[in-house]
Amino acid sequence: MEVTGIIAEFNPLHTGHKYLIDAAKKQGAVAVALSGNFVQRGDVSVTDKYVRARAALMCGADIVAEIPVSYAMSTAQNFALGGVSVLKALGCGFLMFGSECGSAEKLERAADALCGSDYRSRLKCELAAGVTFAAARESAAGLESGILSNANNNLAVEYITAARALGADMKFLTVKRQGAGHDSADVENGFASASLLREKLIGGDREFCRRYIPENVFPLFGSGGIADIKRIDRAILAVLRQKTPEDIKKLPDISEGIENKLFSAIRVASSTEELYNTVKVKRYTMARIRRLALSLFLGIDGSFFMKQPPYVRILGFNRRGEELLRQCAPKSEIPIVTRVSQIEGLCGGAKRLFAAECRASDMFGLALPVPRPCGSEYTAKIIKTE
Repeated sequence: MEVTGIIAEFNPLHTGHKYLIDAAKKQGAVAVALSGNFVQRGDVSVTDKYVRARAALMCGADIVAEIPVSYAMSTAQNFALGGVSVLKALGCGFLMFGSECGSAEKLERAADALCGSDYRSRLKCELAAGVTFAAARESAAGLESGILSNANNNLAVEYITAARALGADMKFLTVKRQGAGHDSADVENGFASASLLREKLIGGDREFCRRYIPENVFPLFGSGGIADIKRIDRAILAVLRQKTPEDIKKLPDISEGIENKLFSAIRVASSTEELYNTVKVKRYTMARIRRLALSLFLGIDGSFFMKQPPYVRILGFNRRGEELLRQCAPKSEIPIVTRVSQIEGLCGGAKRLFAAECRASDMFGLALPVPRPCGSEYTAKIIKTE
């Protein structure tokens, strides 16, 4: 069975995502590696992962597996490593993604450049000049403008790099991003960005969103309430104020003395927004600052940074996905699990990762309009559709 993999957040799933799934289905079965309840920009997802997994299945995916929180809320490199690891375990021969350039060949050449022998030394020189990391990478790799500074291109290059590092035998396919750009506040050619739709969902403007979310899944986005991280703002600060400089040093992707600035800001900030703005420096994006703070809040350290996840957890599947699961599970280098009890029988690393997942879901429950009790990771049932 030919399987095409997609790495996604679907936060929320919109018509642009449906366009990508439809393109992937032309190759055969579709597997999705999906972020959980906290996402890469350093935020909660607008709905829980099971809602988004169900939406993916209703829009054409055959099987959906979770990208664990330690990877989903991480750097582009670690996010890509987690997502590609999941898709490799599911036997994907193709990896499809959206991109601004619309050329898989250009993106593969960019990945080659980042692995060049003199890239690291050139990057160090560029960073010493005080430019942003994204600009430094592009210049050091000798790439044309926009290849790495455009969000979807950048992620695509990381997917390709991760697949090669993992020895994944995948062919890379891309569709040119349609309509509004990443994080755009505009609507173009009938497509709206996920960031604009999140803003509208949180603000209660469901009628606007109805035009840009596939009709068959639109009711899902709001059925259990829309999550807003502002609801746990003081809870985040309360936890952070209990942390020590030693705790901060254990964070993934912490460097260059930023831990001292973060610790000082935690002691005085009266809101997370104030905290982020106090810590922000030119070389750290706001998303990176948010991820550091939320990782500290959730107790996520560097244990799984740039390492393969110790398990792959399935969130849902249809009949075709179930057949795929039977085929790939015995061959996978990483254990594929469908029940919590299976994780309990794995290594200590798997248990630690699942414990972080439990904390993330318990805290996510407080970001909803009606708080949920703890323990959803144990009570949620795998989704099965026709």
